[in-house]
Amino acid sequence: MRKIDEIIVHCTATRPEWMSDNSTAAKVKEVTKWHLDRGWSDCGYHYLIDRDGTVAEARPVEKAGAHAKGHNAHSIGISLFGGHGGDQDDKFAENFTPEQDRALRRLIAQLRMEYPAIKTIRGHNEVSAKMCPCFQVQKWLNSAETEKRPERAKIAQSKTIQASSVAKVASAATPLVGVVGGLPWQNLAIMGVLAVVAMVALGVIDLERLNKWNKGDR
Repeated sequence: MRKIDEIIVHCTATRPEWMSDNSTAAKVKEVTKWHLDRGWSDCGYHYLIDRDGTVAEARPVEKAGAHAKGHNAHSIGISLFGGHGGDQDDKFAENFTPEQDRALRRLIAQLRMEYPAIKTIRGHNEVSAKMCPCFQVQKWLNSAETEKRPERAKIAQSKTIQASSVAKVASAATPLVGVVGGLPWQNLAIMGVLAVVAMVALGVIDLERLNKWNKGDR
């Protein structure tokens, strides 16, 4: 088995509607025909990913591909259907589908598990003067983590708002302790405050109405 330490991403430079009425297998067969017509022994890519996210195997991984000159010996070539007229600095979504996005990420993760020596993942445009695969692979890879961060921020913000609401309720309910008065009743007063806080948190009591009541506005 050859040493594999790199993944190179490509595109077929076909239109989105290209062979849309055909199966993925038929599309792979057509791409293979293009490569055979060039005198190659097989499809140059090891995997191709269709518009619906279907992943198809082409050239066996055990054999060196024919997809990136100077990098074929130790790499795996993955090509996405699409990318016609694209630019090397396009965003992934400008030329490919969400299904392809998910499929490519899963395939890369799977291959990295199968071949732990893989340390480099890049686009054809990084090793040759090409537009292919019509997006910047490293930016695309990093975008997965970037897109998760706003959600974490929203969760943190939500927790802060909730904590602030509870503090306001506790502040509004504090005078109730004074109404009870006397040491024997302090524990009951504290329990009452906690009960009010719990009911406000559950939406049983309206915070604004509680504040009005506490000020004497019945």
